[in-house]
Amino acid sequence: MPIVKEKAVCYVVQDDHLLVFTHLQHPMHITGVQVPAGTIKPGETPNQAAERELFE
Repeated sequence: MPIVKEKAVCYVVQDDHLLVFTHLQHPMHITGVQVPAGTIKPGETPNQAAERELFE
């Protein structure tokens, strides 16, 4: 049986620009361009997780 992990994704738009990033330690052709996202920790709401991921 697969392990299920809840994820939160944060899309930030300001002045018609979407916040995206790349990982400096990994080639962009492998990781691509990403938006803030990650696993929801125990006791967190999806909104709290999205905000945490944004600031991480």
